[in-house]
Amino acid sequence: MVEFTHDLDMSEEKAEFVNNGKIRTETFVPLEVRLPKERPEFAAPLKKLQELMGAEKFSRRISRLQNINKDGKNLLIVAGNERLRTLLLKEDLPAIMKAFDVDNVRIVGGSGFGGIDAF
Repeated sequence: MVEFTHDLDMSEEKAEFVNNGKIRTETFVPLEVRLPKERPEFAAPLKKLQELMGAEKFSRRISRLQNINKDGKNLLIVAGNERLRTLLLKEDLPAIMKAFDVDNVRIVGGSGFGGIDAF
């Protein structure tokens, strides 16, 4: 008779990660701190967006964004999850368009910070 034993509950999975010396973990820095350092042209639109949205909502939604890119009158926002993407589209799209002076905004989500479920 063979006896099977396991340490985990059947509903749990043990996460296994590949050790890769080229990948590192960094502390998340809010978008309004990180982005103007990388691309100074985003400082003014982010400040305007904060004024339009209010500091509290801006902190909950915009600070958490992974990235923003602009090409002419087009804006691409990487939200990181579908819930945030939906809120931005439903409630904040006019303010985003006004602050960044764009005609087209595409917001992608669902990538998560680990990139496991990349869009």
